[in-house]
Amino acid sequence: MSDTNTQYDDTDVIVLNDDEIRVAVENALAEADCTWEELQAQAAEGCFVSERARRTWFIVSTFEPSPA
Repeated sequence: MSDTNTQYDDTDVIVLNDDEIRVAVENALAEADCTWEELQAQAAEGCFVSERARRTWFIVSTFEPSPA
C-alpha cells in the first residue's frame, strides 16, 4: 500500500462565498489604490502604476465584478 500523506496535509483551505470574494477583491483594489476599470486598463496597456497594482491584477483578474 502506498503512503497517501502529502506535504499539504496540514494546509487549511478556506472556501469563500460570493460576498466574501467581492469584499476581498474590493479590499485588494483599495490597497492598490485602483478601481477595477483602472486596473483593467493598466493590464491592457501592460503598464501598471505600481508593483502592488500588478500583483493585485494577478490575483483579482480571474474575478469579473458583478453588477451591484
